[in-house]
Order: sequence, then structure tokens, then C-alpha cells
Amino acid sequence: MGEAARPGVSRRALLAASVGALALPSAACGIRLEDDAPRLPLVPTRTPIPLESELVALTGGTLALAVLAGTVPGALAASLATIHRRQHTVLRTTLLRGQVPLSLVDGPAASPSASSESPRGSPDPATSATGTPAPSASPTASTVESLASAEGESAVRAAEFAGAEPDLLATLASLHAQRFAAGTLLSGTAPTVAGAAVAGDAVEAMAASTSAAIYLFEVVSARTSGRVRSRADTTLRVLRSLRADQVAGGASLGSTLGQPLPFPVTTTADAARLAREAMLALRSGYGEHLAALAATGATPGAAAVSGVDAGTAGDLAGGAAPGDAAGAGLAAATRWLGAVEVQANRWGVALAPFPGLT
Repeated sequence: MGEAARPGVSRRALLAASVGALALPSAACGIRLEDDAPRLPLVPTRTPIPLESELVALTGGTLALAVLAGTVPGALAASLATIHRRQHTVLRTTLLRGQVPLSLVDGPAASPSASSESPRGSPDPATSATGTPAPSASPTASTVESLASAEGESAVRAAEFAGAEPDLLATLASLHAQRFAAGTLLSGTAPTVAGAAVAGDAVEAMAASTSAAIYLFEVVSARTSGRVRSRADTTLRVLRSLRADQVAGGASLGSTLGQPLPFPVTTTADAARLAREAMLALRSGYGEHLAALAATGATPGAAAVSGVDAGTAGDLAGGAAPGDAAGAGLAAATRWLGAVEVQANRWGVALAPFPGLT
């Protein structure tokens, strides 16, 4: 057999084998993926979603609100407990879809001695929706006032979520409007959600919806008497305050002429039905523009309307707040939709976990 025909190993194969042998010790040791480890080529890393820590805190606080509401007697608190459970499910699912680790979303597992009423991974019931200690949530110490305070504290922080992903803004606006409504209904006084005036197409569309509702409630007031008329007049004051806040940034009202009634209104029952349908339509109409409104910044040089007359029991509270320009739209959405949710409920409309969106 000649030299050229002798079997052997090629130089390329020998080189490959040598490199593989050198790599074996490293492979056998494994790669440790720790937070403080140096970045390695081709090892994937996770980029947190915008406002991740704030959204995680909001999710945990929502579950804490559900637990707290479950310890407060009354139909309203029971409804709020169900509402907050639904909100928690939506927020938690949203975070998990955004690839936020389960360990962050649910927090540390509950200890074996924890109450059986607290789900695994739920926050301490004594933690408020803001992530700070709240009044005791034990059945003997829970009060309507502590729940109202927790709801209101959450509502006033709406503007802090202005940096969230655009797809989340409508959901966050609606959720904080619910908190505004809950705090108002529980305490009789609206949370003070301050923010500068806003303008834009969404604001003009919402102002037009408000004007349409005002006309319908003028009909309700004119064709009823007694307690029903008094309630209609209260709703009218709230709606007019809303519209004043909506045009404070320069929004145009357009035509405010009358419109055809959806059905004949000849009795008190007809008027009450018109009131309920008007509030449902207004809530739904606001919902269509929540995303655009929540993304709106403050109007330079314009201040929101502050408060309403005493007859509205504080159903709308506002006021310019320096430095809140980026969150002005979220604050406005909380005030406006929250006030509508309050009035809708007082006309017999059930509270919603995400008013305007459900």
C-alpha cells in the first residue's frame, strides 16, 4: 500500500477533536446564570416591561383589596371583593404574558401558618393597594372607612402609570376610575385626584358625550318630581362639572342642541329608565376614548376645574398639580369615568371591574 493510500485522520478532524477536548471541562461545570454574573455572548437576558415594579405592586395590592373587602360587611363591599378578584386575574395574566417571572408576580409563597382565606402567593391583607401598610384587615378591625381609604389611595396614584405600555393605558385608566368610584360610594366624598387640564380629540368626543347626557337628564328632571327629580338634579350638577373640566383645556363643545329621545318619557318609571340608559351610554362612550385620553399630556397654561358644589357630595374633585403633565390624561380619565360610574350606580347600574371596557 502506498503512502498516499494509507488510512489516517485528517488535520481538520484532529483539530476539531482537540478543541472539543479542551471545551469538555467547562461544559461539565455548567453555566451559572446569576443576576450579578458577567454577560456572556449568546446567553438571553430579559428586559423588564415598562413600570414593571409598579405594575407588580398594583397587582399584589389589588388582591389585598379583595381580601380586605371580603372582611367588610355589606353588599357593596361584597361586590368590590368580587371586582378586585377579577381585576387581579386580569393584571396577573397580563404580567405573565409579558414574561414577568411568576416569582415576581406572586411574591413569596404564603407560610403554612397563613390564613386559609389568603391564596398562595397573595400579599398580606394588611398591605394596601399602594403597597404600603394599611389599617388592619382582620374581621374584627375592618371597617368601611379603612376600605374606602384604601380604594381612594389607589385612585389618586393613577398618574404614576403614565409610562406604562400603550396597550395597558385604557385598562389602567378604567381600573383607577373604579377605585375612584368605590372610594366615593363608600365614604360619600370623592378622592382628590389632581391633574392639569387636557385637550385633544378624545377630550372633545367625551365632552360631546357628556353634553348629550346632560340633555337627557334635563328631560328626566323636567318630567319627574320628588326624590327622583332631586337625584336627577344631583347627576346634572356632576355632569356639568365634568363638562367644565373637559373644556378647561380648550376643547370645543360643538352643538349642544336637543336630540331625539330613545323612547317616550311620560312616567316616573320612564324617566328612571332613561337615566339608567343615559349613564350606561355615557360610560360606554367614555370607554371608547380611554386609551387616547390616558396617553394625553397636560395642556400648557391651563388648569383643571377644582371641585364641584356641595350638592354633589364630592363626586368630582380635581385641581392642577405641578409636575403631573405626563399623567394628566390618566388623572382626568380617573376623575371623569369614576364620577360617571358613581352616578350610574346610584341609578341602579352595577359596578364593573373595568368600567367603560366591560
